[in-house]
Amino acid sequence: MAIKKYEKKPAAAKKTVRTKKADGAASSSGAKKKNNKKSLIKNIIYWCCVLACLGVMVVSVASVWLASYLVKATADDDKWLNLNDIKLAYTTILYYEDPANPGTYLEYQRLRNDTENRVWVDLEDISPYVVDAFIAVEDKDFYQHKGVNITRTIAAAINEYTPIKLFSSKQGASTITQQLVKNLTEDMDSDGLGGAFRKIREIFRAVTLEKNYTKDIILEAYLNTLRLSGQLGGVQAGANAYFDKDISEVTLAEAATIAAVTKAPTFYSPIANPDNNIERRNDILYFMLQQGKITQEEFDDAIDDELVIAQKEETVASETVNSYFTDMVLDQVISDLQTENGMTKGAATDLVYSGGLRIYTTVNPNVQNAMEKEFSDESGTFSKYAKEAKVKDKQTGEEKIITPQAAMVSVDYSGKIVGVVGGLGEKTADRSLNRAIDSVRPVGSTMKPIGAYALALDYGYVHYSLGIEDSWFELRKNDANDPNEEPREWPANYSKTYTESNIPVAKALAKSLNTIAVKTLNYLGVEQSFSFLEDTLHISSLVSPDENRYNNDMDLGPLALGSLTYGISPLEMAAAYAMFGNEGVYTTPYCYTTVETASGEVLLETDVTTVQAISEETAYIMNRMLRGTLYYSNPVTNEAGTGYGLGTERMDSVGKTGTTSDNKDHWFIGLTPYYCTATWWGYDDQIELSVNYRTHPPTTSWRNVMNAAQKDLPLKSFPVASNVVVRDYCEESGMLAGDGCPIRFQGYYTEDNMPGLCTMH
Repeated sequence: MAIKKYEKKPAAAKKTVRTKKADGAASSSGAKKKNNKKSLIKNIIYWCCVLACLGVMVVSVASVWLASYLVKATADDDKWLNLNDIKLAYTTILYYEDPANPGTYLEYQRLRNDTENRVWVDLEDISPYVVDAFIAVEDKDFYQHKGVNITRTIAAAINEYTPIKLFSSKQGASTITQQLVKNLTEDMDSDGLGGAFRKIREIFRAVTLEKNYTKDIILEAYLNTLRLSGQLGGVQAGANAYFDKDISEVTLAEAATIAAVTKAPTFYSPIANPDNNIERRNDILYFMLQQGKITQEEFDDAIDDELVIAQKEETVASETVNSYFTDMVLDQVISDLQTENGMTKGAATDLVYSGGLRIYTTVNPNVQNAMEKEFSDESGTFSKYAKEAKVKDKQTGEEKIITPQAAMVSVDYSGKIVGVVGGLGEKTADRSLNRAIDSVRPVGSTMKPIGAYALALDYGYVHYSLGIEDSWFELRKNDANDPNEEPREWPANYSKTYTESNIPVAKALAKSLNTIAVKTLNYLGVEQSFSFLEDTLHISSLVSPDENRYNNDMDLGPLALGSLTYGISPLEMAAAYAMFGNEGVYTTPYCYTTVETASGEVLLETDVTTVQAISEETAYIMNRMLRGTLYYSNPVTNEAGTGYGLGTERMDSVGKTGTTSDNKDHWFIGLTPYYCTATWWGYDDQIELSVNYRTHPPTTSWRNVMNAAQKDLPLKSFPVASNVVVRDYCEESGMLAGDGCPIRFQGYYTEDNMPGLCTMH
């Protein structure tokens, strides 16, 4: 039993052992699986950590690189994103003072440039409708975000760079701040990698702007820099062009019309594509309604509002040529910016054309328009008498056909240049030759009042009716001073005759006798006259013996008869003559009062200088003497002034004709109680003019212009000097008229310089 039991033990033991081995094997396999799982997790964690570290490294490197890239890419942003000094081309505007409302300035002209018509306007002066319309359609969360709309930016990126299309087409995510950045920097890459980096730059710049400027400053800059159709930039230029209104005055519908343009300026142009504009305008109105910016009633009224455009498309970006007055102002402002502000000519020119300046000019549109009509109209006086002539070109030697030219300039008695035209016919180019300002020509007999009579009268050498013998003055040799040359009688009158009798000074001036003028200057002295003309009247083109001892103007001929070396410009002649209508005061002429930036900073201001050139009494006596040119008539002798019958309508007028001895230059300087005007007529090539005309063209043209310019002005008279004595004089003797004097005229004197009673009759 015992053995049996023993014998069974091994088997049982075996069985037991086998069973134990099987369990052990199962246990070992499970442990291995657990170990493998743990190892896998460790590996995953490890590689995740590695990848995370690599990611951190990559992100860090990328961040450093991106930061470095942005620093370099935006290094010059202070030049473009300084909202206190935005460097864009803005339209310069010239203004004039409304003659009917002194102190009120109206727009005269906007300068055309090659970029945009852009006018800056402060946010407070922009209609709230405009502000709300742009915010509603462009960036409804403008006042909430920090420069970037993150949600829309991510959505737009997914739409652009993944197969997932959240929108049916490319969808913009730019805020108003980002659009401003684009407008200022003109950073326009839009596709692929370049577009992505452009968007990164844009976001960075937008966030920077939001940190440095208030929302209102950003919005103001945006509304002034956005682009509209044609050459229009900014909402003010749009309101001006589309509706002929200031941006503060536009209606709700008009505000939405302007806001509709920016998405696609040509496609939504209210001028080129009005139907497209109306459709988008109505969408914008709906957005405004949804966002609570307008009421249902306002929405309905605006939807029904008809689109009425003030200008045609060609007018918005017109290629008009500046007037001669505008040219003169631009030249003067550019010159003054150089001398007073130390600018180069190029920088000054750029500032004038693209700096958005406000130039307050002295132009009077009534005068300027009358001049332009007279000079461009084919029925005008000059056109009637403009005869063609054949001359040889000085450079090529070829024969060419030329016609006479003309110029006219008016100043008022405060020195303001109120009108100027520098040539006949249609003006075809900007800043071309302005003969009224730039050209100097011999002035003929118009020299007599300023070179001889005025100062001689002021010094008491002559009086109104002093009789001076009409005879040749001296045996005068030519300028070369050749002792062997035969002497000649000089000067000759225009009639080539001498009466050899005493002629009253007033009559001699009215008839423009050369002999009396030369003798009057001889009483005065050429040194006195030359100094007066150059130092007091600021005639800048005279030649002194110091400059040229053999060819100078310090002589009787140039200073009494106008046979000058070069001549005088019409502007300087007008300014000199103005003292005869302004109580003897000379004022330096000027064409603008102030030049300001768009923000109101004064860059230039005209300093008006005046001087008492002659006494008030002399000025009035000379004024009355000059009246004889237009009104002197002697029915007994059948004599008359050289401009007789050409006085202006309604207003008193005085003046002086002038013709050079070679008949190449004809002049008239005329004064009314409002304006002093110089008019010149001749060929640029300085050839002889025809004198076969029924009327004197410069005088007649002046009369036409003054009649048109003054037709609505109140009646006015020249100022009368209180110390001037009015007496009748005898024309034969020049003395105060007695009962027996047959021909008597009214004379003007001072108590200390007047003749005695006539002893001839």
